[in-house]
Amino acid sequence: MSHAIFAILLYGEDGLTYRPEIDGLRAIAVMLVILYHGGFEIFGRTGWFDNGDIGVDVFFVISGYLITSIILKELRETGAFSYRNFYERRTRRILPGLFAVLLAIFPVYFFLLDGLDLDFFFMTVIASIAFCSNILFYIVGSDLAEQGVEVGPLIHTWSLGIEEQFYIIFPVVLLLSLRFSPRVILPVLIFLFFISLQFSDFMADRNQNFNFFMLSSRFWELLAGSLLAYLEQEHGAVRHRLLNLVMPVIGLCMIIWYVLLSGIHQAVPNYVTVIPVLGAAFIIAFASRDNPVGRLLGTKPFVAVGLMSYSLYLWHWPVFFFFKQIQPAPENLDRLGWVGLSFLLSGLTYYFVEQPFRNRAFISIKPFYILLALVAAFIILLAVFGAPSKHYLLSKID
Repeated sequence: MSHAIFAILLYGEDGLTYRPEIDGLRAIAVMLVILYHGGFEIFGRTGWFDNGDIGVDVFFVISGYLITSIILKELRETGAFSYRNFYERRTRRILPGLFAVLLAIFPVYFFLLDGLDLDFFFMTVIASIAFCSNILFYIVGSDLAEQGVEVGPLIHTWSLGIEEQFYIIFPVVLLLSLRFSPRVILPVLIFLFFISLQFSDFMADRNQNFNFFMLSSRFWELLAGSLLAYLEQEHGAVRHRLLNLVMPVIGLCMIIWYVLLSGIHQAVPNYVTVIPVLGAAFIIAFASRDNPVGRLLGTKPFVAVGLMSYSLYLWHWPVFFFFKQIQPAPENLDRLGWVGLSFLLSGLTYYFVEQPFRNRAFISIKPFYILLALVAAFIILLAVFGAPSKHYLLSKID
């Protein structure tokens, strides 16, 4: 498949120049999260990837970069920005895969869970559709944990809430800054970056749940990518032989060091989180097909995993959570099986759900929104009436 086709699949009508190394970085990010959740035992130790959740932070940097590039490109080429087109693209990118996973796992967890665990699952289903599951986990997660309620198979959707909230707020901030004066965009982005970073470090030891789940503490990670996109738009991509050679290597080492060697197990995000975030930024800013890191990340295995990283992220935790319920003491081989099943389901979702629904030729805007509304309403009704239905069924069985 050519890079041109990849670009159409990945960016739709945004027309951004396709960069396979960014997909490779996506692959690293999602595999770090999978290794973190997998809990593999290596050389008698299971904590090798305790910091692997930093993969989500890498995703945030990538998202900030791509979203800002899309907005600035449209502004530069047309002199205007269409919220309708922007949110249509985001909807096509995110909701079909999410709805497919929710529909698939609903009957499984309907029968597997019970009591407060089941009720909380239904709550997270609705919250994930509304892109506010991060807020739900902050508000009630710790209280339910004290009652022995598990986080459930949708805990990972907190990051989708963060991203969607960013998509709502950031275009407004950027366009208001531009309307005031194009010269204030960079100072505004820098100011918000440092305010959010300072806030996250301040809150790290004061309210860890709030700090972890809320956009205010994660905004700077997305803005790291936004700043890259703005500087690239204004000054062009970096073309310096030494920097392009060295900086991606440094960036990759910063991520690996944080995950494997740092020994840091803190309430993230905080100042220390700058290390992997900056590492991801270095790779995006300096890597290309002309240097070793860019060529490595642009190889077919990395690109293939990166392309389906969204589906892989959606599927891996529901799969892991299911098997942890029925197999409390898994071996490494069992965990590899979980990963293999996650890849299989992700591949099917990517090719048969994600790709078709991103294409307007497959389904136009009006039918697309009608279908989404019907599916969302169906899932919400299942969640609302799920607990009473199960209680009724159990009473009939008894």
